[in-house]
Amino acid sequence: MRVQSRATTVVTMVALAAVGTGPAYADGSRTVTGPVTGDADVFITYVGCDSLRGTTAAPGSRLNLGPYSAPLGRRSLGIVPAGPGTASGPYAAFGSLAGIEASVSVAATGGTRGVSHVIAVTPDSPRGTVWSGRADVDVAAGSWTTVAASSLVYDWTLVDLTTQAPLAQEGSATTGELAARHGDGPGFVVTGFGCDGRAFNLDAVRASGRTLDFEGITLTTTLAVDRRQVPAGDSVTVTGRVTETGGRDTGDTLVLESRQPGGAWAPVGDPVLSGPDGIARVDVPLTETTELRWHRPESQYADEGWSEPVTVTVAEPATPTPTPTPAEGAKQ
Repeated sequence: MRVQSRATTVVTMVALAAVGTGPAYADGSRTVTGPVTGDADVFITYVGCDSLRGTTAAPGSRLNLGPYSAPLGRRSLGIVPAGPGTASGPYAAFGSLAGIEASVSVAATGGTRGVSHVIAVTPDSPRGTVWSGRADVDVAAGSWTTVAASSLVYDWTLVDLTTQAPLAQEGSATTGELAARHGDGPGFVVTGFGCDGRAFNLDAVRASGRTLDFEGITLTTTLAVDRRQVPAGDSVTVTGRVTETGGRDTGDTLVLESRQPGGAWAPVGDPVLSGPDGIARVDVPLTETTELRWHRPESQYADEGWSEPVTVTVAEPATPTPTPTPAEGAKQ
């Protein structure tokens, strides 16, 4: 998966114009399975570490179990930077600088350096200008850390939106302190990590009453056999396919299980890898009527699952009728 958005000067201007139009989703908790949230006010993006206009490189993303104990559910969104200098994390629009509610939980087994950028319009900022705030954020290794925008101290600059030229320096202040000095107003915040190029994980993104929980994707496992009835001792070819929503093959490793009708399920042989076509194949000799199913073990990005079982009937050989011997015929 790729983080699909990037905050730029154009996004800055558009986002400011859109502030106050209302959330794309109702308040509450939502489960998402990747960086695309479908929400115009809360999504995962990437920006420059030194400035919003800085050079960036698109990171990769993946779903992970944990690490450690995820703040919500069992999984989180892993971000793999393409290199140092780019910060990846949640964008959150807000209507009130004084009452900003934007936080994210972060974990990095090697620690990570990040940054938080805030863009805000206040009642006393001249037309065509915004307040731009920047704060460094360091997260230590070993546990999950919650980073809230309202608790950070930013260095503030009044910026001309057209030229991006700095017009005035405000010094250091929290978002609440800046609002107290210049009045309340709307804007957005991007808090990202990976400035040092190290991989990290995100979870529990909270903004304006919404919470995003990153969990596994939904997979479907199916089983097919080349025939439903075989003579005793013959083999059937069993195939398996794992697909995600939309029908794309994922190629997950599968474990075949079997049982006699009414019995207990047991694995058959070793795990089966899928071929280049995304299909797992195995030949299974049968001596009696058997039910077969595929087990898909749990992975980083999906819970375990099973296919629907298929019954293969084994035809018993016919019992031959004894032919009477001549002696037996004479006795009759």
